[in-house]
Amino acid sequence: MTDTSSKRKVFVLAGEASGDLHGSHVVRKLVSGGQGYAPCEVVCWGGDFMAAAGGRLLSHYKERAIMGLWEVIRNLKKIRGFLAQAKADILAEKPDVLLLIDNPGFNLRIAEWAKAQGIAVHYYIAPKAWAWNTGRIKTMKRVIDRLYVIFPFEVSFFERYGMASEYVGNPIFEKIQATLNEFHDRKGWEVDVMEACGKVDRYVLLMPGSRKNEVRSLLPNFVSAARKFNPNAVCLVAGAPGLDQSFYDQVLLEALQDGRLTDADFDSVRVYFDVTYSLLMQLGDGALMAPVKSSVQGKGLALVASGTATLETALLGVPQVVAYRVNGFTYFMAKLLVKLRWVSLVNILLNQGLLEEHLQDVSPERLTKSLQELDAQRDRMDEGYRALRDLLSVGDGSTASDGVVRGIAKDLYL
Repeated sequence: MTDTSSKRKVFVLAGEASGDLHGSHVVRKLVSGGQGYAPCEVVCWGGDFMAAAGGRLLSHYKERAIMGLWEVIRNLKKIRGFLAQAKADILAEKPDVLLLIDNPGFNLRIAEWAKAQGIAVHYYIAPKAWAWNTGRIKTMKRVIDRLYVIFPFEVSFFERYGMASEYVGNPIFEKIQATLNEFHDRKGWEVDVMEACGKVDRYVLLMPGSRKNEVRSLLPNFVSAARKFNPNAVCLVAGAPGLDQSFYDQVLLEALQDGRLTDADFDSVRVYFDVTYSLLMQLGDGALMAPVKSSVQGKGLALVASGTATLETALLGVPQVVAYRVNGFTYFMAKLLVKLRWVSLVNILLNQGLLEEHLQDVSPERLTKSLQELDAQRDRMDEGYRALRDLLSVGDGSTASDGVVRGIAKDLYL
C-alpha cells in the first residue's frame, strides 16, 4: 500500500453528474502529478468518474440529487443533513485545498464555512451570478480564494464586481478529446448507430436531462414529437449516469399505458449509457470538432433539455431544439429572479436566438413543428456553432483541468 501520509491533500466536492465528469479530469492529474508537481491525495464527494480517476469517494452525488426550488424547500431537512456531513468529512480529512465544483446552492455554504476554518477554497465552474442573484458575489469575494470560470465573458463580468477569476477553457473539449481517443484506440464506435438501429431516414437524439423529474417531464413528449416528425425515426436516448434502464422503461411504459405513446413509438426507443459524445459525433458535423466520419453523419437531429447538453450538442454539430419544463412554483419564481433573454447556454453565449427554445409548453405538436424547421436552418445553425467553438477555444492549447491544477498547485507548493 502506498504511503500517502506525506502527500498534500485536496478535497473535491461535486453535486451532480456533470461536476463528477469534469472534476474527474482534475482528480486524475492531481493524483498522478505532472507539470513539475508531486502527486496529491484526493478525497471526493462526487461520483463514479472521480472514483475511477483515483479519488477516494466518500459520498456519491446520486444520494444528494435534488433539483428545483420547490423540491429544495421540501427537502430542507435532508439538505441540512448533507451540509453537516460534508463539514464533518472535511474536518476529518484536513485537506490543504478544498475544490468546489458548480452546485452553488450547496457549495457556497460549504465555502463560507471552510473559509472560517482556514481552508483554502477554490471554485471551478462559477455560480451563474450573471443569470440571477448578483448579491451572492459579495460572499464569493470573501470566501473564494481562486475562481475558475468556463465561459470567457465571465472574467469581465466578475471584474465589474471587483472579483478576480481565470478563464481556463471549457471542460467539454476534454470529453470530446477523450471520446476521440477512445474511438481511435477501439478503431470504431462503442455503439455504431447504423449497426445497432439499422438504416433509417432519420435518427433523433433525445437528451431529456439527468434527473428523474426532468426525464419524467420531457422524455414521453420528446419521443412523441420525434415520431410525429418522422414516423420511421429511431429515437436514441442519451441515458443519464445516475439513472438505469429500468427507470427509462418505466417512464415510457406509463406513457404507453395512458395513451401518450403508441406501441410503435415505444418500440422505436433505444437507450444508451456512457456514449453520449459518441452518439453526437456520429450524428453531427465531423468537420466541426471531431474529425471522424460515420455512416449516419448528417442524418440526426436532437431534442435537448436546457443545460450543458445544449452546448455539447452544438460543439459536435447536431441541429437541435431546446425544451424545458419544471413545476409551476419553480417556474414562477424563476421568472421573477432570472433576468435573461434566453435560457440555453448556446443562445446566451452567442447573444442571439440561434436555437428554438420551448419553456413549460413542451407539447409534442410544438416540438414537432420546430423539428420540421431545422433542415431549413442548418446553414445558419452551422455558422453559429462554428462561432461558438471559436469563442470557447483557449489559445495556448491547454485544457480546463490543466488550468485548475495549476491554480491548486500554487496553493499547495508555492
